[in-house]
Amino acid sequence: MSSQISQHGVLLNISDLGVLIIGKSGIGKSECAIELLTKKAYLIADDVVIIEKEDNSLIGRPPETIKNLIEIRGIGIINVKDIFGKTRIRAKSKIDLVVELIEFTNNHDYERLGYDKTYIELLNTKVPHMKIPVSPGRNLSTLIEIAVKKIIIES
Repeated sequence: MSSQISQHGVLLNISDLGVLIIGKSGIGKSECAIELLTKKAYLIADDVVIIEKEDNSLIGRPPETIKNLIEIRGIGIINVKDIFGKTRIRAKSKIDLVVELIEFTNNHDYERLGYDKTYIELLNTKVPHMKIPVSPGRNLSTLIEIAVKKIIIES
């Protein structure tokens, strides 16, 4: 019997790693996903990700009702297949990294050296977890690509 949860966020596949982007509503998850799609990432799900445990892995997929769709504030709902082509869509992906977008504040003690590896637990499975502060001028898509490369190098 498979256990499953729904998670608010965006699931992309970048360099063959599943990256779940989470954070408060309106912080820029979907906009970041659009930019990553222009850099050859693959969309799995936007807004709601259904996560199931298969063997020792977490697999994410979209609900059927919002498959292929991304909502961008100010533009509306777009069909990724229509805008980027069907090759930018995947039906499911393993979840290898959780990136949490957080609001930048001056008094927060951010991880600066990268020595502390943190994990988040989903369905009793630990997944590497990185928090990336959001502020004007930061290129979140490039930072997420670097986080993915860091995970690849460390594994």
